[in-house]
Amino acid sequence: MRLAHYLLMLFFVCSQAWAQTEHLSYTEFLEKVISEHPVVKQANLVSEIGDARVQTSRGGFDPRFVVDYKEKQYKGTEYYKLLDAQLQVPMWYGLKLKGNFEQNQGTYINPQNKVPEAGLFQAGVILSLGEGLWINSRMAGLRKAQAYNAQSKAEQQLLVNDILLKASFSYFEWLQAHEKLAIFEDFLSNANQRYRGVKRGAETGDIAGIDTVEARLNIQERKLQMNQAAVELRKARLKLSTYLWSQDQPLLLQNGVAPVNTDVILGDLLAEIPELNFETHPQLAFYRQKIKALQIEKRYRFNKLLPKVDVEYNFLSEEPENFETFNADAYKAGLKISMPLFLRKERGDLKIAEYELQDARLELNLKNNQLEAKVNALQQQLQAFLQQIDMSKQMVADTQTLLDAEVRKFNFGESSIFLINTRENKFIESRLKQLDIQIKFLKTQAEYLQALGSNALP
Repeated sequence: MRLAHYLLMLFFVCSQAWAQTEHLSYTEFLEKVISEHPVVKQANLVSEIGDARVQTSRGGFDPRFVVDYKEKQYKGTEYYKLLDAQLQVPMWYGLKLKGNFEQNQGTYINPQNKVPEAGLFQAGVILSLGEGLWINSRMAGLRKAQAYNAQSKAEQQLLVNDILLKASFSYFEWLQAHEKLAIFEDFLSNANQRYRGVKRGAETGDIAGIDTVEARLNIQERKLQMNQAAVELRKARLKLSTYLWSQDQPLLLQNGVAPVNTDVILGDLLAEIPELNFETHPQLAFYRQKIKALQIEKRYRFNKLLPKVDVEYNFLSEEPENFETFNADAYKAGLKISMPLFLRKERGDLKIAEYELQDARLELNLKNNQLEAKVNALQQQLQAFLQQIDMSKQMVADTQTLLDAEVRKFNFGESSIFLINTRENKFIESRLKQLDIQIKFLKTQAEYLQALGSNALP
C-alpha cells in the first residue's frame, strides 16, 4: 500500500484531554485503522501463527540425541550394564545420518552385545528405499506448513482489506452527513436573511404581510432539516469512532474534526487504480496455496502404498579419532521390510486426498469466475456513476440558475416567496442528490479496489 505523507498531525480524544486538528483525511484515517485497529492486529497474528507452524515442522529435521542405559544387579552379581548413546540427524528424503557409542559389560551379557572394554563407536546411515524415499512425514509436514503459511498471509491480507472496506464506508457516511449538515446550515442562513428582508418590506408596505408567514415557515422547515442532519452526523461520527484506536484503547472523535472535501477524495481514488491481477490476488492465492498443500498430501498418501524398506549400514571402530579405522571389514548392517497386505487404509486415505484436491480445484475455478464477474459489474457501476455525477452537476447548476432568476424576479416584484421556496427546495434536492451519487461512487470505488485485492487505499 502507498500512503501520502502527513501534512497535518491528527490527535483524538478518549478519557484524556487530547489536542486536535481541523481535518481528518481519508488516507490518515485508514492509516490509523491499519496501525491500531484490533482486527488488523488479529490479522497479523494469523501470519505469525503460520510462521510458528513452519518452525514447528522444521523441528522434524532437528538432530535427536538418545541415551539408553540398563543395569541389573542381583544377589551381589552384576548381570549387565548396557549403554547405547545415539545421535540421529534426519536429512531430506529418506535418509538419516547416525552416530553411536556402545559400551556393555557384565557377567551374563548377551554375546551379541559384547564390545571392547573402552566401548565401540559406530557411524552410519539409515536409508528408506520404498516408502519415505521421495517424500515422508517430515518433508510433507514442512512443505504443507510452508503452503499454509503462504495461505495465512493471503488470509491476513483479505482480513485487512475487509476491515478497511468497512472503515471506508463509515468514513464516507460521515463525510455525507457532514456535507449534508453544511448544506442545510447554508440554506438556513439564506432563509433567515430572506425573512429579515421580507419583514422589512412588509413593514414598509412593499411586500404583502402574508409573505412573512411563508418566509417564517421556510425557516422552521430548514431548522428541522438541519436538526435531523445534525443527528445523522452524530450517529456517523460515533460509528466512525469504532474504527479509531490507540494502544488498544478506543478513541472518540471530537465534534470539531471534519472530513476533507468530497472532490479531494474523488481525485485521490481516481488518480491511481491498480490493474486486476489474478496471479497475485489474495483471495485466489489463498485457494492456490490450499491446492498446493493438498497436492503434497496426495503425494504423501500415494507414497504410503509402497512397501517400507529400510536399509541400515554402520562402520565400527574403537578409535573414532582415526578415520582409517572405519573400513568395510568392521560393520553392522540391517534390512527391515514391512507392508500391509490389503492396503485398505492407505488406499482410502489416497482417495480422500484426491477428492479433497478435486474439491479445492473446483472451488478455485468458482472463486475465479465470481471474482471476474464482480469486477466487471463494479466497473459498469462506476461508469454509470461517473455519468450520473456529470448529470447531477448539470442539475445543480440549472436549479441554481432557476433559483437566482426567481430571486431577481422577486426583487422586481414579479414573483413570490412561495415560488422562491419552491425553487430553493428543488435546488436542495439536486444538491443532496449530487452528494448521494458521489458517496455511492466512493463506496463502489472502495469496493472495486477491494475486489482487485487492493487495501482500498488511494
